[in-house]
Amino acid sequence: MRAAGNIMTCRTPEQGYHIDACPNGDYEIRLNNSCKHRSCPQCGATETELWLERRKRQALDCRYFHIVFTISHDLHRIWRSNRKRFTDLMMRAAWHSLRELLGDWKWMGALPGANAVFQSWDDEMNEHCHLHFIVTAGGLTPDGRWIDADPKFLLPTPVLASKFRGKFLAYLREGFNPLTPGGNAKSEGEMIVPPPGMSVQKCFNLFNRLGRIRWHADIEPSYAHANGVFKYVGRYIRRGPISEKRIIGYDGQNVTIAYAHPEKHSRHDFTLSAEGFIIRLLRHVPEKGTHLVRSYGLFHPNCRDKLDAARNHLGQLAHEPLTNFPHTHELLRRMFPDMEGTRCPYCGSELRTVFIWRRGHAPSWRLAA
Repeated sequence: MRAAGNIMTCRTPEQGYHIDACPNGDYEIRLNNSCKHRSCPQCGATETELWLERRKRQALDCRYFHIVFTISHDLHRIWRSNRKRFTDLMMRAAWHSLRELLGDWKWMGALPGANAVFQSWDDEMNEHCHLHFIVTAGGLTPDGRWIDADPKFLLPTPVLASKFRGKFLAYLREGFNPLTPGGNAKSEGEMIVPPPGMSVQKCFNLFNRLGRIRWHADIEPSYAHANGVFKYVGRYIRRGPISEKRIIGYDGQNVTIAYAHPEKHSRHDFTLSAEGFIIRLLRHVPEKGTHLVRSYGLFHPNCRDKLDAARNHLGQLAHEPLTNFPHTHELLRRMFPDMEGTRCPYCGSELRTVFIWRRGHAPSWRLAA
């Protein structure tokens, strides 16, 4: 409900306004505020750009693999009722699988760096939970040496998929246990609950059936650097499952939407009823507090010393986190060089925000019922 209210009122007077003014007093303009909700298709461009900037500063000078983990659609019923916990366990299972296999000398014998992004939709905004992992083609050994992985082969996909399947199903089973391994009672947020119409036993029966089916993990050929992959997955960290430019028609009853990847389909667009479009859009709003983007291995904040050691082996300086964040107008000029409205039309000085008035972010009273 909050997401719907914010999307409907984004950049309208209901969100309040701010004033951008020339420092020399030659010009000022009043603009409506953005809602800043992470599922709003109009918001999040600058936040995504900052995320990309931080990843590029942190990146190691090596090749990278892009790995996609997918799950059976039969598990989507459980995801709907346990979005936050389900996402946590799915990411944990994927990373633990990679860490164990790549830590084995049979494959690489080192700790890699990885960034992960959770995505819950496909090209038609249907439920399709999967993970994008950007993994370094190399890692740091326990004795502090850097090892390069084979640029043409990281892991056998059947082995990785099987490992992921076993761990994820085991974590889901454990999620139904009301007690921790230490015997303490779990909090409500740590529990997995069966979806409507299913008992715990039916969930276990589903897990047993899925455990006998082959799962898929796709490892794409390695890239010389991660910039292109970061831009690709950066589209999924904010702004929801669809951008406004993909909506190419609305006749009052039906919405026509362009495919994000038309090369994968026989047509260039598809059509949904207005109600169906809204349902599919809001179905992918993440539960509050859900972290859809995570860092692992050498890129985890607790592994700063290991990251610097790896950078030293690769001839890079120690990592300097981004602390002086650029102004919003500066970011917008980087992203849209031809964009107008960030400088004074009279003297050319950069406009600065001098006043902000925010209204409440709760949905309007008309939606409260």
